[in-house]
Amino acid sequence: MGVAGLWNVLRPASKTRSLTHIAVNDGFKMNPEGARGYRLGIDISIWFFHMKYAQKGENPHLRTFFFRCATLMKAPFLPLFVFDGPKRPDFKRGKRISKSQNVLIPSVKQIIEAFGFEHRTAPGEAEAELAYLNRIGVIDGILSDDVDNFLFGATTVIRNPSNSLSGNSSNPTLNSAGKNSKNHSWVYKADDIMSHPDVGLTRGGLILIGLLLGGDYEQGGLQGCGMQKAVALAKCGFGDTLYKAASILPREGLSAFLDNWRQEIQHEMSTNSQGLIGRKLPALAKSLTSAFPDIDIVLSYVNPITSETMGKPYSSGDIQWNKEPNISKLADICERFFEWGYKDGIIKQFRTVIWPSVVQHILRRAVASSQHLPRIPSGLGRENAEPCGTPSKMVTKYFSSMATTSRRHSSNEDEDEDNKRLIVKIHSTRTHVSTDGLLEYRLEIDPAQLIQLAEHGIQGTRPRPIQEWESEEEGDEDDENEDQASCTELQGHLRLWMPACMVKLVEPGLVEKFDAEVARKAAKKAGKGQGKRGKKVSDEDDRDVPVSPFTQQKTQDSDYYYEQVEREEQGSCGSIP
Repeated sequence: MGVAGLWNVLRPASKTRSLTHIAVNDGFKMNPEGARGYRLGIDISIWFFHMKYAQKGENPHLRTFFFRCATLMKAPFLPLFVFDGPKRPDFKRGKRISKSQNVLIPSVKQIIEAFGFEHRTAPGEAEAELAYLNRIGVIDGILSDDVDNFLFGATTVIRNPSNSLSGNSSNPTLNSAGKNSKNHSWVYKADDIMSHPDVGLTRGGLILIGLLLGGDYEQGGLQGCGMQKAVALAKCGFGDTLYKAASILPREGLSAFLDNWRQEIQHEMSTNSQGLIGRKLPALAKSLTSAFPDIDIVLSYVNPITSETMGKPYSSGDIQWNKEPNISKLADICERFFEWGYKDGIIKQFRTVIWPSVVQHILRRAVASSQHLPRIPSGLGRENAEPCGTPSKMVTKYFSSMATTSRRHSSNEDEDEDNKRLIVKIHSTRTHVSTDGLLEYRLEIDPAQLIQLAEHGIQGTRPRPIQEWESEEEGDEDDENEDQASCTELQGHLRLWMPACMVKLVEPGLVEKFDAEVARKAAKKAGKGQGKRGKKVSDEDDRDVPVSPFTQQKTQDSDYYYEQVEREEQGSCGSIP
């Protein structure tokens, strides 16, 4: 979609990044607009295009959409799906565009809302609206395969990370270990495209390339002009002058401007005076008639139909970014749409597909909901700030349709419930290639409340099948849930990798306890290494070992130690004392 071959021209300016690292570092840690997440715009028409090829299971199109949303939820992304509006073009790439509503839209919107994502309908094309929202800072980036986002004025585009789509298989994204990665993508920024010495293209230059080569609005382009010539002419500045004129002149004034503009570009083709097109192109100059460029197509790129141009610009607060996945509604959707939508099937699927993502969003919500960020403890024995925590009432309030006001508990019962920990323990740390070396903690999670919230949304309309359903979803590339796969008890504890920066803010006490245990075992091991003549380290001495829990770094020596700790503490994936 968009201008064929343009991604290849822009690739030198791209960066390969982990989607998790983008969401955590550029979203949660940098905290744009106080959202504590990376605001990601998505043109849903591209997803509809991919969905129509789905054939697996009951309601295959919705099934594909559900699991893609589940993948998005694995990191602190705050997605905004944008639908095409009534004023989108009648024709694209020579074909009439159907204006009838896709029959899947009502069900798709239910799924979007159950995941806690935002959606919005553009007045015209979704990609133009997304570029507008990106340019004014409402969204941090756009997830898309369509290079036209930059022609419309986008500032950051994350190419669809699937290596099997849109020709990505010929140039797959690789992690730092040089392996194909489902969690990495090409990230393109308009500033990098303009400043990179091997690219050096502005928005005006990109629009000119689209006009010369043809795109969604007109496929013909300028006969005889290939990519190399189009890029050279763009670098001569003709796209910039065209863009400026189309931005400020009325239609009549633009028509007069184009007469002189065509003469200038014909002169450059005939003389190569700037030395950028390589040689003189007299034949191409003669092919440039008064019909080029089509003014309507120029204005479609420079001044597309958006909320702004329709007189209804985005105002602060139109999107709150305050929604969370509704576990009860997700369970209800699974029961209605999918073959595994019976109680045990849903809980089994949620254990690997939903719980890890929900826990991360609970951590994000805990920080976002706190009135102030807790102080970071500087060492043992010092006074700690009260952590945000993950109280049950907070989880129920934001992650379920189960109203807290309808639950008849005494204050003591409410207190007892909130004392039930979601995060039980920290077991180890890692830095992994899948997240570009982001520091993570291995958490032990008690999913009891999450299961209760899911069961609240299950009506029991789908009987348990005679033959037990087996998950057909592919596992993560780093096998992070390997200890879960063998667990037959669906309500048992599970272990998940979570970004350390989130855990430190929400559960500093658990982090301090983990660091103290690491220090104690390290001291004990060092004492044993001294032999019989070495000083014996007592338990009391171990507890007094000073540590700096939030500045600890994973060194080559401690890598071995963490592996030892993990092996010592590996056990049943059920309840661990």
